[in-house]
Amino acid sequence: MQAGHVPLALAIATYDWSPEMGVFCLGMHFLPNADSLVVKAGFAKPDFHCTVTHSILFALVVSGIVALFSPHYAIFALIAILAHYAADIGSTVGLPLLWPFSKKKFTLAFFKDTGYWGWQMLTGYYRQPMAWVLEGAVLAFFIYRLYVISA
Repeated sequence: MQAGHVPLALAIATYDWSPEMGVFCLGMHFLPNADSLVVKAGFAKPDFHCTVTHSILFALVVSGIVALFSPHYAIFALIAILAHYAADIGSTVGLPLLWPFSKKKFTLAFFKDTGYWGWQMLTGYYRQPMAWVLEGAVLAFFIYRLYVISA
């Protein structure tokens, strides 16, 4: 999932809606993709993307650190990161959810991996029908959540 990450993160934030929670959930939701910045900076090989930062252990460690400051925000951190994994698991790249205990990568293979950066990634992803189905569902859920909190 590409652009759908934004409404997914914001939909999570609607359960305690405030500008601060919206920014926090967006940050936590995109945190696993910080590995792509490490790759782009030349500190890691391209196959580093979707590894350690896409494991349940990573989500637990990050939410545990957040819990030191706010248990309430820790719950949102955990949900936002796990939602990122749920959005990514449809890709054929696979996620090592059980790292470091297993290197097995899990995938639902709903859409073909088209990379993690650049125009070619976006155009390749959006040429696939399932991309539109999944992103449409996420957008519909976000709109529903906005309706619920405004009612």
